[in-house]
Amino acid sequence: MIISFNPTSTSPDKTMPKELVNYGLLSTAKIGLNAHLPASLESGNSQIVSISSRSESKAAETARKYHIDRWYGSYEEQLADPDIDAIINVLPNSMHCEWTIKAVEAGKHVLCEKPLGVSANECRRMIDAAQGNNLVLVEGFTHRWNPHLREARRLVTTGAIGRIATIDASFSFRAADPESNIRYSSELGGGALWDAGSYAVYAARFVMSAEPVRVRGSSYDSGGWGVDTTFAGIMEFENGAIASVMTSMEQAFRCQIAIDGSEGRIEVPRMFDDSGPIIIKMGDGRTGQNDQVTARSAPYRFVPQLNEFSECVLTGKSPQFAPEDGLRNTAVIEALYTSAESGQAVDLLL
Repeated sequence: MIISFNPTSTSPDKTMPKELVNYGLLSTAKIGLNAHLPASLESGNSQIVSISSRSESKAAETARKYHIDRWYGSYEEQLADPDIDAIINVLPNSMHCEWTIKAVEAGKHVLCEKPLGVSANECRRMIDAAQGNNLVLVEGFTHRWNPHLREARRLVTTGAIGRIATIDASFSFRAADPESNIRYSSELGGGALWDAGSYAVYAARFVMSAEPVRVRGSSYDSGGWGVDTTFAGIMEFENGAIASVMTSMEQAFRCQIAIDGSEGRIEVPRMFDDSGPIIIKMGDGRTGQNDQVTARSAPYRFVPQLNEFSECVLTGKSPQFAPEDGLRNTAVIEALYTSAESGQAVDLLL
């Protein structure tokens, strides 16, 4: 059921030129309400006008709390609304594929939270569905918009620290309430690597502007959850560089990357902090006298992500990061899991 209750909100005026993309939040997940919704309020070309849940009462309560115009007691009803241009898919990982395909079949563009899918095959099906309906599909991965990661990528590409030898990337945190936390559910696509580890995998791929050719993985399940609560992996690149990725749902918070080259080192110690810093260490780095520490102000990373997606919807331009980028990240994660299960290295052709 669709119910409109907010007298201060306005419905789109179809007589006016299209300057805003009307979004629907698919589910009441926290990342939608705490990240995508605030980003839409800062965006100049995006507005979230609806939210859905399988529970009508939950959808209604959430819409009232967050001043969202419309709510729906089912995802299907939301997708049927002709006033919605695009969907932000913040459902659990295992539901990304099904509902992204249903959304594009309903004529909606889709910004899908990471990971795009929980298998490369799922990602390909999603991409084919979007392309077949001439709609925009992008994986929501805000690392792409962190200015310090982008600077690290530029420095690596231009050879500023010489030949790259190693990359160390990690993202760990302590998850709350494991018994009710979807991150601990194998059926919903949980696990440390799918959740936080995908950021570490992506950061290594991003700064290298390259894909790994071989991976090795090792996982640990702390309590018989049926998912990895800690995961460690090695990614080997064609140029000989080796990236180590580490993630855990049961360790103190850290989200960082360090890149070591033959002539220096780059550190981004807080990848979730848009204001930085980035640290560049030249030479042997022992004294720190030549360290360059730069921190620059930057917009909340969900804002440029949403702005660019809306621009693609409004103008027809291609996204800077095509959905195939999400497919490749998923393929690496899938290979890491395969390696952990088999105890053998897995070769990749991406």
